[in-house]
Amino acid sequence: MTQAPLTSTQLGALPKLSVYVDETGDRGMGNSASGFFAMTALMVPTEDDWTVRMTAGGLRALIHASRPDSTTPLHWVDHFKAKRPERRMWAARSLAAMPSAKVAHVIVPKDFARSRAPGMANGVRFYNYTARLLLERVAWATQSWEGGPRLAIVRLGAVKGMDHKDTAGYLDWVRQGRCENYGVPWEHIKWPPTWTGTDWDGIQLADIHAGLLNAALSGPMTDEACADNLLLCKHQLYRSRSGTLLGYGVKVMGDQAFVRGRCWWNKWNVP
Repeated sequence: MTQAPLTSTQLGALPKLSVYVDETGDRGMGNSASGFFAMTALMVPTEDDWTVRMTAGGLRALIHASRPDSTTPLHWVDHFKAKRPERRMWAARSLAAMPSAKVAHVIVPKDFARSRAPGMANGVRFYNYTARLLLERVAWATQSWEGGPRLAIVRLGAVKGMDHKDTAGYLDWVRQGRCENYGVPWEHIKWPPTWTGTDWDGIQLADIHAGLLNAALSGPMTDEACADNLLLCKHQLYRSRSGTLLGYGVKVMGDQAFVRGRCWWNKWNVP
């Protein structure tokens, strides 16, 4: 049953949910482009935001061990290369230990984007639409949060060369009901969202979650080992009240076999 919308006064009084968003892959469509693009949201009750600072700070202390006072932001591409598997394991175990965190991913296989969604050839539209799909899931998760509905404060990692005012305008157009929005409870996201740099601990952790996803999806369909670290965090995936994952914590645009056809899918799908 669809819940009745709350009044602005009721929404303002709700407990807050800190949401951090980052991306992985690229938005290019050429032969040298990545095989997929994905966006990831890390959601943490604001009263537990200390776990974000503690986790990011602890990982920085490990990665920058020779400079323990370093505040250099963590980046998956720079600090968690495949040749440093122990770092990927540290990251996955640290993220998995955050007790109240939830995660959602939107995955766009490029083969689908090229053949079925010609508008995706425009990098701005590609980003904007993917962000929309992810924030739809954030809105649903925030409304149905265990313990009661919340109001999400959303911060997204800034993307070089993107005019995020354009993205905010598009998302506002959607939330105003100027197109079909499928009953998404947009009122559970404080408007507008903001785009920030990687100095935010939560953005760094969202980047690592996205990196774990990238490592799993970049491996062969039959290679379970490439998803070992991703599977450590599967208990944090946002699911429907009945436990459904696909379409909720994991949204695949186009052919779902891109994810469901992988040998580790069944383990990822089970809570």
